[in-house]
Amino acid sequence: MAVQPSPTSKITVFTVGLTMAHVGLLDVLDHHERQRAASTVAEADRARFLLGAALLRTVAGAMLDLPAEAVTVDRACSHCGRWHGRPTLPGTSLEMSVSHSGTVVAVAALPGGGRVGVDVERTGDRPVPEVVAWTIAEAQFKAGGGPGLTLHRLPPPAPRHVLTLATNQASATVEVVNAATLLPPATS
Repeated sequence: MAVQPSPTSKITVFTVGLTMAHVGLLDVLDHHERQRAASTVAEADRARFLLGAALLRTVAGAMLDLPAEAVTVDRACSHCGRWHGRPTLPGTSLEMSVSHSGTVVAVAALPGGGRVGVDVERTGDRPVPEVVAWTIAEAQFKAGGGPGLTLHRLPPPAPRHVLTLATNQASATVEVVNAATLLPPATS
């Protein structure tokens, strides 16, 4: 029997800086996630994926009262079946979304069901309105698209970053939390 989080009208967005990535986080990942991390060539991309997967599992585990490594995450693409799709937690009503760009990783959690999508982007040299439009489109896509989505433009989690959330829970409150203390510490 799957553990269910209690329904809530609160969405929490957990953010963490890329400096929190460390090899010890591999211990909470499953075989597919470790394989994907190992096959990622660019070190920064590997660190972002590792941190995003570990943060998603850590948050889900806390909400489901399970160890992070015991959380089942399915990333099978709904179109092609390959393992690169939106993360889902089978057997639960916990909806989650993950995004990473630049120096930030973000995970949004919506207990009790609904749709949620989060996107963070580093602005770089691009005009901020262009980046905002991109994060809106990505957050809506990750929330399943279609009518009835409410957008939340959230405070930048780091300089030169934009953070946007989309959900079908119009009355939900949104809280942004620095997740650095939630992750397992690096071992020396």
